[in-house]
Amino acid sequence: MSTSPDHSGSTDDPQQNLAAMIDQVLAEQAKKAIAKDQFVNPHSKYSGEFTPGNLMLDANLQEFANRTSVICALESNGKISPRAAYDQIKSLWHELSSSKQALFGDD
Repeated sequence: MSTSPDHSGSTDDPQQNLAAMIDQVLAEQAKKAIAKDQFVNPHSKYSGEFTPGNLMLDANLQEFANRTSVICALESNGKISPRAAYDQIKSLWHELSSSKQALFGDD
Protein backbone atom coordinates (compact mmCIF):
# COMPACT_ATOMS: atom_id res chain seq x y z
CA MET A 1 0.00 0.00 0.00
CA SER A 2 1.36 3.39 -0.98
CA THR A 3 1.46 6.26 1.50
CA SER A 4 2.12 8.92 -1.11
CA PRO A 5 -0.69 11.37 -1.71
CA ASP A 6 -2.97 10.70 -4.61
CA HIS A 7 -2.68 13.61 -7.04
CA SER A 8 -5.63 12.59 -9.19
CA GLY A 9 -8.06 14.45 -6.94
CA SER A 10 -9.84 11.32 -5.77
CA THR A 11 -9.78 9.60 -2.42
CA ASP A 12 -10.35 6.01 -1.40
CA ASP A 13 -13.72 6.89 0.16
CA PRO A 14 -16.48 6.46 -2.47
CA GLN A 15 -18.84 8.75 -0.55
CA GLN A 16 -16.32 11.58 -0.58
CA ASN A 17 -15.75 11.02 -4.30
CA LEU A 18 -19.50 11.12 -4.93
CA ALA A 19 -19.91 14.25 -2.81
CA ALA A 20 -17.08 15.96 -4.69
CA MET A 21 -18.61 15.01 -8.04
CA ILE A 22 -22.03 16.31 -6.95
CA ASP A 23 -20.47 19.57 -5.77
CA GLN A 24 -18.71 19.97 -9.12
CA VAL A 25 -21.88 19.30 -11.11
CA LEU A 26 -23.89 21.74 -8.98
CA ALA A 27 -21.23 24.42 -9.40
CA GLU A 28 -21.26 23.92 -13.18
CA GLN A 29 -25.07 24.08 -13.26
CA ALA A 30 -25.03 27.29 -11.22
CA LYS A 31 -22.57 28.86 -13.68
CA LYS A 32 -24.79 27.80 -16.60
CA ALA A 33 -27.89 29.20 -14.89
CA ILE A 34 -26.17 32.54 -14.34
CA ALA A 35 -24.98 32.61 -17.95
CA LYS A 36 -28.48 31.68 -19.17
CA ASP A 37 -30.05 34.42 -17.05
CA GLN A 38 -27.56 36.96 -18.38
CA PHE A 39 -28.40 35.83 -21.92
CA VAL A 40 -32.17 35.94 -21.44
CA ASN A 41 -32.18 39.12 -19.34
CA PRO A 42 -29.14 41.13 -20.38
CA HIS A 43 -28.42 44.35 -18.54
CA SER A 44 -26.08 46.95 -19.88
CA LYS A 45 -23.91 49.12 -17.70
CA TYR A 46 -25.32 52.58 -17.02
CA SER A 47 -23.08 55.32 -18.40
CA GLY A 48 -25.18 58.46 -18.00
CA GLU A 49 -25.13 61.11 -15.29
CA PHE A 50 -25.15 59.19 -12.03
CA THR A 51 -28.00 59.81 -9.66
CA PRO A 52 -29.92 57.10 -7.83
CA GLY A 53 -33.06 58.04 -9.78
CA ASN A 54 -31.32 57.86 -13.15
CA LEU A 55 -29.79 54.50 -12.28
CA MET A 56 -33.15 53.11 -11.18
CA LEU A 57 -34.96 54.45 -14.24
CA ASP A 58 -32.29 52.94 -16.50
CA ALA A 59 -32.78 49.53 -14.86
CA ASN A 60 -36.54 49.86 -15.25
CA LEU A 61 -36.18 50.84 -18.92
CA GLN A 62 -33.96 47.83 -19.59
CA GLU A 63 -36.47 45.54 -17.88
CA PHE A 64 -39.29 47.08 -19.93
CA ALA A 65 -37.33 46.54 -23.15
CA ASN A 66 -36.51 42.92 -22.29
CA ARG A 67 -40.08 42.04 -21.36
CA THR A 68 -41.52 43.84 -24.38
CA SER A 69 -39.13 41.92 -26.63
CA VAL A 70 -40.26 38.59 -25.15
CA ILE A 71 -43.94 39.53 -25.48
CA CYS A 72 -43.42 40.51 -29.14
CA ALA A 73 -41.64 37.23 -29.85
CA LEU A 74 -44.46 35.26 -28.22
CA GLU A 75 -47.05 37.13 -30.27
CA SER A 76 -45.07 36.75 -33.51
CA ASN A 77 -44.84 32.99 -32.97
CA GLY A 78 -48.55 32.65 -32.25
CA LYS A 79 -48.14 31.78 -28.56
CA ILE A 80 -50.28 34.72 -27.42
CA SER A 81 -52.87 36.81 -29.25
CA PRO A 82 -52.13 40.31 -30.51
CA ARG A 83 -54.67 41.68 -28.02
CA ALA A 84 -52.98 39.86 -25.11
CA ALA A 85 -49.60 41.19 -26.25
CA TYR A 86 -50.99 44.72 -26.45
CA ASP A 87 -52.57 44.45 -23.00
CA GLN A 88 -49.37 43.15 -21.43
CA ILE A 89 -47.21 45.84 -23.04
CA LYS A 90 -49.73 48.51 -22.02
CA SER A 91 -49.55 47.23 -18.42
CA LEU A 92 -45.74 47.31 -18.52
CA TRP A 93 -45.87 50.86 -19.89
CA HIS A 94 -48.08 51.96 -17.00
CA GLU A 95 -45.65 50.36 -14.53
CA LEU A 96 -42.74 52.17 -16.18
CA SER A 97 -44.63 55.47 -16.19
CA SER A 98 -45.54 55.07 -12.51
CA SER A 99 -41.91 54.28 -11.71
CA LYS A 100 -40.73 57.44 -13.49
CA GLN A 101 -43.29 59.57 -11.66
CA ALA A 102 -42.29 58.07 -8.32
CA LEU A 103 -38.62 58.75 -9.03
CA PHE A 104 -38.86 62.23 -10.57
CA GLY A 105 -42.35 63.55 -9.95
CA ASP A 106 -44.41 65.09 -12.73
CA ASP A 107 -41.93 66.34 -15.34
